[in-house]
Amino acid sequence: MEGLFSKRCARALEAKEIPRPSFSRPLRKRLAMVCREYDEGSGEYDSYTHTEAETVRALKMAYGRDALRVQDEAPHGNRDAIGFGDFLVYAYPDHMLDALEAFCRLLSDGKKHPFQVRVNAILTEEDSPWRLCDGRMYMVDSRFLDDLKNQMEEEMKRENFLGAYEEFKDARSYSQTGDSDVAIQKANCAFESALKSLLNQREGSADDLLKRLRQETDLLDGIPDDAQTAVVSKVLQGLPTLRHKLAGHGQGPKPINVPRAYGDLGVNLAATYIKFLLDLKKELAPPKKPEDDSDLDEEDIPF
Repeated sequence: MEGLFSKRCARALEAKEIPRPSFSRPLRKRLAMVCREYDEGSGEYDSYTHTEAETVRALKMAYGRDALRVQDEAPHGNRDAIGFGDFLVYAYPDHMLDALEAFCRLLSDGKKHPFQVRVNAILTEEDSPWRLCDGRMYMVDSRFLDDLKNQMEEEMKRENFLGAYEEFKDARSYSQTGDSDVAIQKANCAFESALKSLLNQREGSADDLLKRLRQETDLLDGIPDDAQTAVVSKVLQGLPTLRHKLAGHGQGPKPINVPRAYGDLGVNLAATYIKFLLDLKKELAPPKKPEDDSDLDEEDIPF
């Protein structure tokens, strides 16, 4: 079986781009019990097999080994696994993720989705950042988003986007307190302020400013015209649309109790959009011109 977690993410793990996974023994045992519930048998008599056995066989082939190795708490605990459940409970963490992926892929189509739901429910209850989706394990952790937001605050200060900086800080605060509609509104204001700073404009809605970005600058010239139009009319319209539909007067006559997830979405979109604008500015800003020596008076020449 190809493309298992430990092979797929080997370089990222080695470079510490993603943290090494870690799982408690109770969590592992719960996952092993779920796998046992979903274990499917097939064949008859001497051809009979089942999902757990097929998974063990697939893992041996993936690792190129005759036996699967585990590490338990006993002295000299590095030993051969005794079946699939034992491997899941005592395997090295990245190999445990391999086992879950392989087991899921070998299930019949009707059982894959319910199995993933059960596995993810347990991972959530045990406060693990890992999730199973379409037979692959992913780390779903807010830390990288928090790092992005922290980075954007520093970048906005450094680039003198001070209005955007203050509004973005407010958006994060409102998001954390659950005031999602205000968080969305402030996040959109931060995006608009970043556009104004970039374009040297005092007024304008996000839609007007994005049109100016397209028509009056060369910042988007690195991509074809139709792609530029799509970026300003669709890709970068997510946050303004969210603000229009869910924040302020966009709610209509009956106020909406906006769930926290939408406030988080607004703040995350603002961070991503503003990062995009700052990246464009850095990549396409003209280099500083050296001073022209011809403007110097001969008497000012230092020799």
